[in-house]
Amino acid sequence: MASGSAMRNATIDYGIHHLVPGGREARPSETALVVIDLTKFDAHPRHGYATVMRDSGSDLSYYFARVERETIPNCVRLIDEFRSYGGRLVWTRVGGQFDDYGDVQPNLRRIFRESGSHRGTEEYPELDEFVPRVGEAIVDKSGSSAFTSGNLDVVLRHAGVRNVVFCGVVTNACVLTSALAAWDLGYSVQIVGDACASTSQEMHDAGLAVAEYLGCRITDTDTVINELAGVGNGSASRYRLSPSSA
Repeated sequence: MASGSAMRNATIDYGIHHLVPGGREARPSETALVVIDLTKFDAHPRHGYATVMRDSGSDLSYYFARVERETIPNCVRLIDEFRSYGGRLVWTRVGGQFDDYGDVQPNLRRIFRESGSHRGTEEYPELDEFVPRVGEAIVDKSGSSAFTSGNLDVVLRHAGVRNVVFCGVVTNACVLTSALAAWDLGYSVQIVGDACASTSQEMHDAGLAVAEYLGCRITDTDTVINELAGVGNGSASRYRLSPSSA
């Protein structure tokens, strides 16, 4: 999804995106790519979330097709580029840690329990395509937002991060709640639309539109990589977070 496209079909746009400061520049160490929940629980068609939802009669064929064809390949590209660029890389995982799931956000306790998403189980870690490296942060969360149910703000703020770029799943759930929390805490926020996925195109677009309404920048993988390449080849000394073009 190209920058600024999430709200173009809206009949009336009362968003405040045009009033939100844009164009913030940052050193590589001040910019983080946050990879949301690309784990066996959330993004594998034979694990976790998929098994519970399938048992309830839900059709997740669109979701997993998008994860396989777009989300995973684009996230791989973003991760490789951020590693080359020298930016911060943060991974989030979701599930319980206590045996009785007592630490889990109550509204999600049932789905975690029924799927067996528990730290130390095969449901919990990243997909096989993704291996966090030494020097990259992992945020374990017990709910949707990596800020309110995980310690992402502590990790980013202590590291001096100002710009946050989000990718992963699910667009209108954990990606959106994390991005809005980041925005509310004063970070400059980007969501890479073609590196995210939801259960339908409509839900995906709706999630991005909500974020864009408030001034989060909606961008795409090629744009982010080209911007980072400009820093790497010396044409720019810092990464510039451009405002949404909506």
